[in-house]
Amino acid sequence: MAVKKIGELLVESGLLTEGQLEEALNEGRVKKGLRLGAIIVSKGFASEIDIAQTLSFQLKIPFVDISAATVDPEAVKLVQERLARRYLLVPLYLDRKVLKVAMTDPLNLNAIDDLRFSTGLEIQPCVATLSDVTTAIGRYYHLNEPIEELMVDLKKDKLVEVIREPDANRDIAEQVKKSSAPPIIKMVDSIIIHGVDSRASDIHIEPHDKGVRLRLRVDGLMREVMQLPKWVQGPVSSRIKIMAKMDIAERRVSQDGRVRVRLGEKDIDIRVSTLPTQYGETVVMRLLDPKASLNDLDHIGLLQDEYDGIIDMISRPQGVVLVTGPTGSGKTSTLYAMIGHIKKEAINIITIEDPVEYELKDVNQVAVNEKTGLTFSYTLRSVLRQDPDVILVGEMRDSETAIIAHQASMTGHLVFSTLHTNDAISSITRLKNIGIPSYMIGSALNGIVAQRLVRTICLNCKEEYTTGHDELNKAGVKWPPGKKLYRGAGCGGCGGTGYSGRTGIYEVFRVNTKIRGLISADAPESEIRNAAKEAGMVPIHVDGMKKVAGGVTTLEELTRVIYLSREEDVNREGVCPSCLKPFPHGSGACPHCGQVFSNKCHSCGKSRMPEWIACPFCTSRFVDKNGY
Repeated sequence: MAVKKIGELLVESGLLTEGQLEEALNEGRVKKGLRLGAIIVSKGFASEIDIAQTLSFQLKIPFVDISAATVDPEAVKLVQERLARRYLLVPLYLDRKVLKVAMTDPLNLNAIDDLRFSTGLEIQPCVATLSDVTTAIGRYYHLNEPIEELMVDLKKDKLVEVIREPDANRDIAEQVKKSSAPPIIKMVDSIIIHGVDSRASDIHIEPHDKGVRLRLRVDGLMREVMQLPKWVQGPVSSRIKIMAKMDIAERRVSQDGRVRVRLGEKDIDIRVSTLPTQYGETVVMRLLDPKASLNDLDHIGLLQDEYDGIIDMISRPQGVVLVTGPTGSGKTSTLYAMIGHIKKEAINIITIEDPVEYELKDVNQVAVNEKTGLTFSYTLRSVLRQDPDVILVGEMRDSETAIIAHQASMTGHLVFSTLHTNDAISSITRLKNIGIPSYMIGSALNGIVAQRLVRTICLNCKEEYTTGHDELNKAGVKWPPGKKLYRGAGCGGCGGTGYSGRTGIYEVFRVNTKIRGLISADAPESEIRNAAKEAGMVPIHVDGMKKVAGGVTTLEELTRVIYLSREEDVNREGVCPSCLKPFPHGSGACPHCGQVFSNKCHSCGKSRMPEWIACPFCTSRFVDKNGY
């Protein structure tokens, strides 16, 4: 049985008359190179969409709207551009061993045979319009071609064409259709799986003018993973928004959503945030494992004195314990570790969080919801009627919440919370600025923990090296050049960074009777800081240098996380490279072990010998191990 031609099918369907077909065929004989469909459209006998849909109905071959369909780049790679342009076809996607292809002429058996031979796959044709196919060929085979090369030369009298926004309802339907296509679902799944496998805390999908950048935040720093083609921007963001039950029609304002997914036996809670930017919506996904095994106080990087200080704070039956630091410094994890340490069946613990990040067994956790009026202050009042022994308030954001929390601590409750300040002592000023009276702070406060997170050296590529003068001077460390420290050389396990995992550096400020009096009397920060040092508080930079000297992290990482201005540097303490104890600024030797770490006089700057007890040039006395 002979295969009918396109013209015959169009006449049989009633779309064309015999005369119109003959006229189109005659013009095709004169103007060689023009296809029959293009001639029919140019003469106004029928439109492209009418021809394509008629062929689809007559041949019982599916019609595809390429502008609304999802084209898999991997499928495009299977077909050479030469074949695509010769036969006017576009590969759509691969379904097992069958390649779905959009064609203007699905009756062209030579095209199907050539595709079957070149790809080694079975070919399933679909019908598409000529303009859609030619546009798709230029789009998917030239993703990186400059737009200037694709434009036709214009006349001298140029006009500005106003681009009309597409119909909203049709656009939404197209986005839903694209985002539901198997390649897009697979792409989004792969992005999430790669983020989880890379230990990423956040996944960033950032659109640009000619592509979409995919980045991960691993151990606190961003890593670029790949550049995605521009065409995936809409379908990928729509797929993520559908997963998170967000409004895919709204792209002009930021949105927040959440979704829980399962990867094998692990459940991952994903917080999704979108933000409209110049080139489209930026999507950020925060990955949280609700049932992750939380660290206890023994494994968060505390030194013994700091550990003892925190245990003293949280073992009291009442009072306020604050954890302070910038966003992403591990405050919530430290609070959870404190809760885990004191948790027992005999006490009732309730947390108020925004949002609940991790599940705590045997703890009542409440998520605030500002939209419904479930604010921190409102929820805290309700919690106080639930007979709690311990209350965790996610953050003291306003005066009302802070005052209620301090009043609760004075009536027999132990309250944990966080603040955003640079160090422990400045948190007192912050509480005063919020509106808490000084007497209330002094009587309620048990202590404050300031912290940062530093990356730890990768154990697989850890190596010893000798420090130089420039490195020590940049870090502001009073150690002799030539000291042996450690760093990561970079390997496959750490992604070439030399770091793997993070640990905390801390400043533990315990409130004693003297400090309570200073706080209640509105004493300046400098007096409170001196009293805290006398009580044993170790500044956070000293704790960091101890971890550098111990081979836990590097000087470069410490200076990245902690910044001290020159004014602060004048009065700050150093740490002895031998006994790792702090020493006063200007000391030429450690007052604890006698280690000489400066070969110059701290007064006149001239060279000195280790055995000298005084400078022969300016008569200044050096500090020895006995403190003289």
